[in-house]
Amino acid sequence: MWRNDVTNEAYQNDFRSYISSSDIRRLLRSPAHFRNPAKMESAAMAFGTLVHTFVLEPHVAEARYRARADVDGRTKEGKAVRDWEQSLASQQGVQFIGRSDYDAAVSIATSVRTHLGATSLLTGGMAEVSGTADNFCGINARIRPDYLCDDRIIDLKTCADARPDAFIRSVLNYGYDVQAAYYLDVAEAIDGKKRKFYWVAVEKDTPFAVSVYEASDAMIERGRAQYKRAIELYLECATYDVWPAYSQQIQQLELPNWVKE
Repeated sequence: MWRNDVTNEAYQNDFRSYISSSDIRRLLRSPAHFRNPAKMESAAMAFGTLVHTFVLEPHVAEARYRARADVDGRTKEGKAVRDWEQSLASQQGVQFIGRSDYDAAVSIATSVRTHLGATSLLTGGMAEVSGTADNFCGINARIRPDYLCDDRIIDLKTCADARPDAFIRSVLNYGYDVQAAYYLDVAEAIDGKKRKFYWVAVEKDTPFAVSVYEASDAMIERGRAQYKRAIELYLECATYDVWPAYSQQIQQLELPNWVKE
């Protein structure tokens, strides 16, 4: 089932009994990390949310965010401005953010909207739609694609370096391939449609360069194998209510191949 009336906060809090792609990736780290996830809202995560809103929901960003005025709050004029900002925040839900983050989010949105590949993908669909699939591979699954179309899913990623060699490292380090395969398969379970998966990678610093990548079939197969392994692990742990972390044995640490070479 797809729903476009669910806020991100509600998606995170009200669907806890459904397994997300983030849950899957925590399981692949260890069942203990899934069972007891770290509770933190980093500056990077907050900036990512800001960018997603400006790029994918500009009408929401216009109503929700404003740049904090550069004033001295110790002066009479500065105090008046801060009081006005607090009034808007409490009465209208406006979020005031630092000028540098605000300007960066606006610039990133402009870079994405003026990139031919990105604009060709980010059209004809729905942004920030939530979906759930009951009894998917033995679990109840949930996904929230950044942008969903009938033939594709687009994921917006902010990064330090959007060049191919750098971005593939992010894909493998952060399990973006697992997320891609999980999103495609759960989406197909929801509505029966086969899709392609794309990343719009945009750098967080000037000139806010953009690259667009399609996930290859081999990458999706790799991600699919990993998420299915995570589901098997989850079902086994749930059966015995045992959620281990790392190995309790002494392990030998080897040099990786790239060092040996």
